[in-house]
Amino acid sequence: MKAGLMLFAMGSIGWIGRAAVTQAQAFPLKYPEPALGAVTVTRDVVYGRVDTATLRMDVYRGARARGVQPAIVFFNTAVGAQRRENEFYRAWARIAASKGLTAIVPDLRSGTQPRDFAALVAHLVARGTELGVDTAAIAVYAASGNMSAALPIVQDPTMTGVKSAVMLYGGATVAQFRRDLPLLLVRAGLDRPAVNANTPTGLAGLAALALMQNAPVTIINDAGGHHAFEMVDDGAVTRHVIDAIIGFTKRTTARSYQTALHAAQIEISAAASMATGHFADAVRGYASLVATQPDDVRVALAYGEALLGNREFALACAELDKLKGKGLGARDLGVPAAKACVQAGEPDAAIAWLSSIPRQFRPMGLKDDPVFVPLHARAEFQALFQP
Repeated sequence: MKAGLMLFAMGSIGWIGRAAVTQAQAFPLKYPEPALGAVTVTRDVVYGRVDTATLRMDVYRGARARGVQPAIVFFNTAVGAQRRENEFYRAWARIAASKGLTAIVPDLRSGTQPRDFAALVAHLVARGTELGVDTAAIAVYAASGNMSAALPIVQDPTMTGVKSAVMLYGGATVAQFRRDLPLLLVRAGLDRPAVNANTPTGLAGLAALALMQNAPVTIINDAGGHHAFEMVDDGAVTRHVIDAIIGFTKRTTARSYQTALHAAQIEISAAASMATGHFADAVRGYASLVATQPDDVRVALAYGEALLGNREFALACAELDKLKGKGLGARDLGVPAAKACVQAGEPDAAIAWLSSIPRQFRPMGLKDDPVFVPLHARAEFQALFQP
């Protein structure tokens, strides 16, 4: 079994999932199995034909479900019949269906996942209501080796049919995260170091990049969980994480959540541009917001900081000057305004801004900031930093 676990850490859930069914129990997840008859399954539904292959899916619904529901697609590219016959995914689908989701277990062929998955999403968006799918509420689950294929696919900006994603204990290569796609990353704390590594493809590295790019990412760290904790760790924490995944899927595919997220996209992207040093993009984003929200002082402050980052010092100094007496924190406004003004050739204005910050809130490190070298010979500047 140890050898199986090592192979599993590097590959797909499919292999060890089938092994666990034969060695342990009929229901492979460490979660209460839905009652007999609580879930219905419609098998072998054709969702597309790619090349010469006919692609099918199994659809799981609560026996008492009526109308459309959010859908969760279980992304698994194990070979052959394991795609839909894998007991790990069947169990996950039964749990999800028993809790108000329409669960999809599709054929996804290794090597053609992008085309197969695109065909699946297109089918669900076009005809999902016939299967009880809310076509505007489609989420994706992928774990382990499947994450390496699934995460880049759902982060493609054209994959707008996918509204939410859950990725567990795996790695991938992603350069740019979507800012309109809620993402839940689930880390198994006892996983192999390479999986959790702070590297470009490791889970910690991906989380850091998503945060830096201001993507709507949520992180769950199951500190005592092993790889495939749903199947190998029996306890309250495992059950809590499974519930959290289902809850996340429901909340983030809801119309109210999606509406709020999309309404904030310009500001979300502008903040991401600031964080990643793309100041010209930040200026453009915040400028458009200032034009439509002229009374929002937080947006105006961010616009001034973007101008400062883009080295438009005179304009930044002028824009930040407009915010005097508007209720912003003295340090939040005073520091960028002083930096903008001194670099715009207005030393008196810079010293006035620094003086406006109460002594207890004035960062002492400003005295040695290279930006303020032109002020070092001035007694009033030195006086600001006297004990």
